[in-house]
Amino acid sequence: MTLDDSVRETASPDIGLLPTPELGLPAETGMADTSNFLVPAGPPAQVEAQVEASIDALLEQGERWGALGRHLEGAEAADAVLARDDITPEQQAHAREILSLHRLRLGDFEASVHHGLLAMEYLVARHDLLRQSKLHCTLALAYHETALNEPALRHVLAAVEAARACGSRIAEFWALSRSAMVHEAMGDADRGMQLSRQALALSRTLDDPEAGFAALNNMADTCIEVARGQRAQGVDASLVLQEGLTHARVAVASAETLGHAFYESMARGNLVSLLIELEEYPEAREQAYRAKEMARLNGYRNLEVNNDAQIAAVVRAQGNLDEATAMMDAQLADPSAEGDLVLLVTLHRALFEMHKASERFEQALYHYEQLHELTFRIAQQTAGLQSKMLINTIEIEQARHDAERATLEAQMQRLRAEELDNEAQTDPLTRLPNRRALDRELPLMLARADKNGQPLCAAMVDFDHFKQVNDMHGHGIGDEVLIAMADLLRSVTREADLAVRMGGEEFLLVFADTSNDRAAQACERLLASVRDFEWATVAPGLTCTVSAGVAQWDRGESSSHWLTRADSALYAAKRGGRDRVTIDPL
Repeated sequence: MTLDDSVRETASPDIGLLPTPELGLPAETGMADTSNFLVPAGPPAQVEAQVEASIDALLEQGERWGALGRHLEGAEAADAVLARDDITPEQQAHAREILSLHRLRLGDFEASVHHGLLAMEYLVARHDLLRQSKLHCTLALAYHETALNEPALRHVLAAVEAARACGSRIAEFWALSRSAMVHEAMGDADRGMQLSRQALALSRTLDDPEAGFAALNNMADTCIEVARGQRAQGVDASLVLQEGLTHARVAVASAETLGHAFYESMARGNLVSLLIELEEYPEAREQAYRAKEMARLNGYRNLEVNNDAQIAAVVRAQGNLDEATAMMDAQLADPSAEGDLVLLVTLHRALFEMHKASERFEQALYHYEQLHELTFRIAQQTAGLQSKMLINTIEIEQARHDAERATLEAQMQRLRAEELDNEAQTDPLTRLPNRRALDRELPLMLARADKNGQPLCAAMVDFDHFKQVNDMHGHGIGDEVLIAMADLLRSVTREADLAVRMGGEEFLLVFADTSNDRAAQACERLLASVRDFEWATVAPGLTCTVSAGVAQWDRGESSSHWLTRADSALYAAKRGGRDRVTIDPL
């Protein structure tokens, strides 16, 4: 029996257990100290009233209940958080993480997966790799418990990857341990053994007593499963059984050193299984009775029932079929065994085989029929639960896909709106900003200039005799001239400046933090570049010049009056002979 299996099956609300890493407690620094935990006493109905304070207090309480193995109370605390209207997305995800683990331990695997997957979405969005690794382990166990091995495998692989990516060795240890368990369940015993060895080696580098115990105990359990598989194939399993026996003895010693009765009872159970496989019956019986007494004294009822089954198995292996039959009949009559279908299958199978060997065929037939009915019930329950979990998983994934699609559609609409807005403010021919863009940008430039006390200059630029270009060469060539002009305008402007096509062959340049003289110099460079441009490559015999009028903004002046002055300076340049720059004198 592994640590993960036994905690769910045997933890009593009144038994204090060591905190498990899934709860987010400080496992990296060793075993957490629970002596200062202020846990409310009383039945679950009183818990919420006692921790009524803040949401964070409820979340902390949910983790502390888990550290004490009190999963009913822990689930109630997490549910209380989710019922609040004022929780943040972080608090909601945290509550679901806690609830996923508590529901796992309580055997509610469907709810464990539901809350775990919802919490995982938040952790992935936050790139919280450590918490992702821990939650992947919880989800892997939930799927594993319902024989959904493929999703369990996906989660253990993700847990290992996330643990290594965030550099947490303790998270990697637990991920490897879960991975070993899943591979064993899938029938890959060799891979399970390999991963168990990796987990054991890693545990020896950690200052974490719980991880050390879990590695030894789980390794012993792995050896049992591998040995049974080898024997089923007719292979000698003595070597792997001896290895498992060594690990089991060290695990028992480790639990004794920790003073942890629950761990010791569990480790002795694995030790008994190994001794039975090795046919060392006297010690197996002695260890089983010791484990049973420890379980009885501490209230570990399920472990005690398991020990009874082991004792009966020892008695049977020694050939005392009548005594073993009586012991198993007593176990079947025990009310606590009624809900444990796996135990009932074990007992009915053993009783069928023993009655058959003793030629008590009527009793053998009865137990065979009970075994058949139980097997069918288990298969039916498992199939139903698997269906619910898969449907739940699909619904959550579909909801996530729908949300992602809605987000993408909103982004596409926003981008399309921006594209349309840009198109509306861009001249389609020259790809320069148009008058609409000017109406948007010019007030901003004026406000910045006024705030910073900087000069601002406008230059109206217009082709000379552009009508002749269209008349002599056609409008297509005229368009090419305008496109070339746009490139020339960009070459004399900076990122802070603005170049606008006002319409036809007229353009506007707005120079930020620029005086009249500097703006006029920029325009002179523009005129020279237009004059020297190889227009003949556009059309044979083509030549072009432009004229410009410059005006500096007078603080407090309206933009329309300012641009009118620049336009007047342009016409002064035209009247003065064209291919020149004229500065408005204010």
